[in-house]
Amino acid sequence: MKLLNRSLLHVSLALLLVLALWAVAFFFVMREAVRHSIDEGLDDQVEVITHRLKSDRSLLYVHDLGLHGFAIAPAATKEKVRYTDTLLYVPSEGEAERVRLRTGTFEYEGGDHRIQVYTSTVEEDDLVETMAWALIALYTLLLLTIVLVNNVVLRRLWKPFQTMLAQLKSFRLGTARELAPVPTRISEFNELHAAANLLVRRAADAYADQRAFTANAAHELQTPLAIAINKLELLAEQGGSEEERMIALGEVIAVLERLTRLNKSLLLLARIENRQFPDEQEISLATIAKEVMDEFADLAEHRSVALRLEGSGDLVRSMDPALARILVTNLLKNAIVHNERGGSVTVQVEPGRLTVRNTGHTPLDAQRIFTRFHKETTADGGTGLGLAIAKAIADLYGLQVRYRFEDGHVMELVIG
Repeated sequence: MKLLNRSLLHVSLALLLVLALWAVAFFFVMREAVRHSIDEGLDDQVEVITHRLKSDRSLLYVHDLGLHGFAIAPAATKEKVRYTDTLLYVPSEGEAERVRLRTGTFEYEGGDHRIQVYTSTVEEDDLVETMAWALIALYTLLLLTIVLVNNVVLRRLWKPFQTMLAQLKSFRLGTARELAPVPTRISEFNELHAAANLLVRRAADAYADQRAFTANAAHELQTPLAIAINKLELLAEQGGSEEERMIALGEVIAVLERLTRLNKSLLLLARIENRQFPDEQEISLATIAKEVMDEFADLAEHRSVALRLEGSGDLVRSMDPALARILVTNLLKNAIVHNERGGSVTVQVEPGRLTVRNTGHTPLDAQRIFTRFHKETTADGGTGLGLAIAKAIADLYGLQVRYRFEDGHVMELVIG
């Protein structure tokens, strides 16, 4: 069921309930108003009769209430005026009718006289029936009005929504990055269009990243596979000495090991982006940095790179311990590997900030350095995913990893 029709159904049912309650309340109010008006009319009749007695004493002998509309009789004591609803046989009608009867006393020539006056009243059943038909007519008129407003006015108001819905249904990734403008002065629809555009842009960006990632991954996997196959084919065809075969096998093993590292990096990156690391605890990145520096001491010594840890602060974050170690490891390893002989790597830890500096003379491309498979050099045989993984981990836990060149390469990890 469409929203317009469902809203019409709920409004109709609510209106029916409201009108029913209104009819009951209106009936009692109307009945009291009619009775009050009738009682005032009966009071007026009594005043007219008592006034006529001054000139027509024969009215004292009118005793047939049903025939004359009033009756007078001597009374022993004064009575309080009261009004009652009763049945009275009316000779002119030939049947008993429901009447409103006023009973009271008045003083005439030194004595008290009882006077009764009546007037016919509308049957409550007739009043209820009349009000019911009026209510049905009112409800029908209101319902027709609501249907007319629903089909004419509301459909026009909802037209921007229908347009946006049609745009979303026809949208295809890779064809556009946002929806066409939908002119409307309704703020909720403008907010909906802005949110839909944001979602579309994110989907388009994710689609573009996925396409680039798939193409790069295919290329990165294809190249070592082709090398390994080529080496094995040459080995099978040419034979050669034992030493040459061992060298060729060593090259194939190195290529396959690179494929293994690439596969592990791709799986890790996918798990990070899918948030498959629910185990979180407070992690001291300063402690992890010291441990990782101890682990890389031999590598740094082999490359003639000096390692230094400075600062007395700390960067504490709720993270998965394994991902925290991978984050620091990738930043530190990147600084050691992409360094020059005799250079240095300085890790500085301050409150809310971890900085890794390494010597260098040429600035890197800050826009592409965290892009997957981007390499400034292929000398190290890396996968090109180290900094991309570091950025993915930082983004996962609300951190920012930034690069700048300031008398060397500087990587900063700060709370975003």
